[in-house]
Amino acid sequence: MMTDPNIARRGRRRNPVRADRRQEAEAAPDFHSLVDDAVQGIIIHRNFKPLYANNAFAELFGYANAQEILSLPLLRGLVPDDVWPRLEVEYDEMMRGAKKSTIGRSRGIRKDGKEIWVAVTLRVVDWQGDPAMMLTSFDITKQVELEYSLLKNEQKLRAVLEILPYPVFISRRSDGQLLFVNRKSCLLFQQSAGQFLRMKSSDLYVDQADKDNLDNLFNSVSDIRDIEVRMRTSEGRVFIAEMAAILLDYNGAPSMLVALNDISQRKEMEAELFRQASTDSLTGISNRGYFQNQAEQEVRRARRFARDMTAMMIDIDHFKPINDTYGHAAGDSVIQGVVKRALESLRQSDSIGRIGGEEFAVVLPETSLAAAYDVADRLRAHIEEKPIIAGSAAVACTVSIGIAQLSAQDGGIEDLLHRADTALYAAKNKGRNRVEMAAITPLEKKGRAPSHDET
Repeated sequence: MMTDPNIARRGRRRNPVRADRRQEAEAAPDFHSLVDDAVQGIIIHRNFKPLYANNAFAELFGYANAQEILSLPLLRGLVPDDVWPRLEVEYDEMMRGAKKSTIGRSRGIRKDGKEIWVAVTLRVVDWQGDPAMMLTSFDITKQVELEYSLLKNEQKLRAVLEILPYPVFISRRSDGQLLFVNRKSCLLFQQSAGQFLRMKSSDLYVDQADKDNLDNLFNSVSDIRDIEVRMRTSEGRVFIAEMAAILLDYNGAPSMLVALNDISQRKEMEAELFRQASTDSLTGISNRGYFQNQAEQEVRRARRFARDMTAMMIDIDHFKPINDTYGHAAGDSVIQGVVKRALESLRQSDSIGRIGGEEFAVVLPETSLAAAYDVADRLRAHIEEKPIIAGSAAVACTVSIGIAQLSAQDGGIEDLLHRADTALYAAKNKGRNRVEMAAITPLEKKGRAPSHDET
């Protein structure tokens, strides 16, 4: 019997849908091969009896191949004794559905008995129709050793910082959170360690600008020394701290270690020593040496910026008779009263100093000769307007004043004061209780005028 070739061809025609699926299956990756060749170790077990393992898992635990793992009756030998109970509980919880998956790390034992650390992912999978446990793992022994090394170093650091005789704290750079404080810090800031570690370093500063400046400095350097900042204790006491700080990693985060020294007492002593060295003890204004240093700076500033500057010399009239009539204690009271009234007449930017017994000098920055004359005459009138109370006596008192404006011919403050002193001498000669101006064109430099008490 002959067969119609067209019928034969129709019988051999392939289903296009089935053909496409076959092509897709051939093109799809071989998942079994992917798991076998995975870098991570993979094992599937039920009740810790191995059902599947890849070569990476065998290699991780020191076995020649996956078949060696599968020949083990149980996985018990891969787990340290102290870890095993936890694994059993975890297995039961996951198989009962109490947990879906677990990610963590654990210790394991290699075939040669060496202990390793592994990162572990656990989840329940379907294995040939029944639930089983799939474990994925990789070696993190070096990472853990590094962590322990860092922890050990941090513990040593804590121990060293704890016994230091000065306050130390560590704060995280990202947000200023305090991570460590030693006992000395707790004593200085009057805080318990627990309270401290709930704070941020910015809470310790009086001025946030000090904290910001410190952060900005650390953008270009890794350590800072001898910085002075104002800080505040929990009781509100403000103190000056001398600070040293370095950058370091602490608890895995970029941090700042700060060492402090409370120098408030030292600063107070320095301020007192400076006050004694620069201040006239009777009047509280600048003494001769400090006044001249400050006045010399004003001369340089006036010349740098081409500004006017005037000086005045002030002398109490007939001071010797006041001392002789009322006594030296009354004379001291008169000097103090004159200074008080002078300060009431001067600006805050003006400087006054005691040059001699009853003689004073004033520097008036950015002041012309004409404006200085007005200031001097008001000062003179304010002193004259009513007596100065000196003990039980009311002492009438006047002053003579000479003023001079800084000129190009003045070599410095000594020349300017000499010209003002010459004008003062003229005021004395013209009857006292008056103001005289030095000539605008400076006189030739001469020796100091005679004592005003002599005139």
